[in-house]
Amino acid sequence: MEPTFPLFRLPENAIVHVLQNINSDRLFIFSLVSTKTKNLVTSLGLRAVSVYIRISFEICLNVNFDTSGWNLIFSNGSDDQNAEFDITLPISASTFSLHQPFQPSTPFNFSDWLNHIGTVFCCTNLLTVQFGAGSEQFEMESLKNTLNNVNGLAITEGVTDIHSKQILNSFKDLNELALESNPFEDTREVQKFFIQNFEKIEFRDVYSLDDMVLVNSEKVRFTHPTTHKQFNRFVKHWIRGSNPRLQDMFLSIDNTNSVSREVLLKGIHCVDVAEEEQQNICEEQGIVSDYMVEIRRNDGTPAVIATKDFENILYIRFFAYY
Repeated sequence: MEPTFPLFRLPENAIVHVLQNINSDRLFIFSLVSTKTKNLVTSLGLRAVSVYIRISFEICLNVNFDTSGWNLIFSNGSDDQNAEFDITLPISASTFSLHQPFQPSTPFNFSDWLNHIGTVFCCTNLLTVQFGAGSEQFEMESLKNTLNNVNGLAITEGVTDIHSKQILNSFKDLNELALESNPFEDTREVQKFFIQNFEKIEFRDVYSLDDMVLVNSEKVRFTHPTTHKQFNRFVKHWIRGSNPRLQDMFLSIDNTNSVSREVLLKGIHCVDVAEEEQQNICEEQGIVSDYMVEIRRNDGTPAVIATKDFENILYIRFFAYY
């Protein structure tokens, strides 16, 4: 038998000193022992920078700190992947490192787990939720009531259009949204999300020039390739005043052999960015660039277009400075 350490025989300040040298995942498990241990861990003032939840055939919850992180995994214990997963019932958790499921002395349902994490690690409004294949087994109203402080939402491959619509209808007041595909037959329906004031939106399906011009987010990531003509026309719209909140856009163009700099920027007044400034921008934004030009919109707002040709794909970053 391994020797035990009489932690609670120490003065409280000594106990706190010991806890300060324990990893956050072990602290979390320690906080489940009793109200006293929960209060001790809470008193350390540890603050998670984000909580990321992936909902598929199981729930994987990641708690992230500045330099570390850990996870909890929740399964319904059924061999039938289509069996209903009732998150209102008590449920045990496991981790990648600790394969044995565990529960506090008073059994937790999923909401209890979230509340405990939020209290102990001071994170109540940092929740990002991703829905994947298999998430249909969860009752949407229960998820909506439990995940009532979602900051970011992602719907990935394998989620049906019907379920995607239910998800989008259930979660409002988001700061970030990522969509694998357009679940709507009427394009005007998805455009209702483009025009919202998100901090960031990512869209991985085909998109039109109208979609680009309507986007009202600060950061935009279009994953599906566009054409040089569509990008050229977008820039001209931006110069005339569209997308007033846009700060950062990512997109790409296939078949770069036919897309020269002159073709991409045809009819657009631009100047080369000085080499030193280009290096500074690349370092600040974490990018590499073959060439970088500056443009201005009619109100004088400057923007930079940075391009990188890689494996016959032209990657473009558009940065506006207000």
